[in-house]
Amino acid sequence: MRWVWYIVLILLVGMVSRFVAIERGDPIDTDKGTRIWVFDHGYHTGLVLPRSVLETLGDRNSVDWLKQFPDAEWFEFGWGDAGFYFEVPTFRDVTLAIGLKALLVPSRSVLHIATGRGNPEIVFRSSEYITLHISADALSEMLRFVESGAVSTNQLGPGLYGVGAFYEGSGQYHAFQTCNSWVSQALRAGGVASAPGPAVLSFGLIWDLHRRYGAE
Repeated sequence: MRWVWYIVLILLVGMVSRFVAIERGDPIDTDKGTRIWVFDHGYHTGLVLPRSVLETLGDRNSVDWLKQFPDAEWFEFGWGDAGFYFEVPTFRDVTLAIGLKALLVPSRSVLHIATGRGNPEIVFRSSEYITLHISADALSEMLRFVESGAVSTNQLGPGLYGVGAFYEGSGQYHAFQTCNSWVSQALRAGGVASAPGPAVLSFGLIWDLHRRYGAE
């Protein structure tokens, strides 16, 4: 029966590892780093990057987005299930059937961009958030990941709020790859520690980031 305990140990290690994240390099720079935000809008999170990040570090996709939204001072990026995004504009529209379908059936994804002007903390005043100051090298890797979240920059339709749009997403949405997991992965691409387990849910992602960086 020793093999049974081996299997149990492997499963336990796998479960614990979902709550462990190791910061790579030195992504946080409170003195010279660029300020970015992660907002919790109730069931999904958005990663907000200043326009300057796309202008100085962006590749082809960023160039197109800058042209599409010439007045934007910042860009909020989100990724998720296409049907869920289109069917559930607000948290009040979430139903059990829609939620289970999105989580249990791998489905087509979309990248969502919302843009705005002024302080995003005021624009999204009703949303929980955390501010991070990120080094240029970390931001470059983070933006590479964000750009890879869209298959192309051809717009599928207007976004949910603000001035924005939907784009065909890269990869499928499922229970272990949620909108919040994607934001967590974008942060980890830049070396920011964010545990996969809590990041499945929006409040878990924000809680974990506050736990690690709230005293920044």
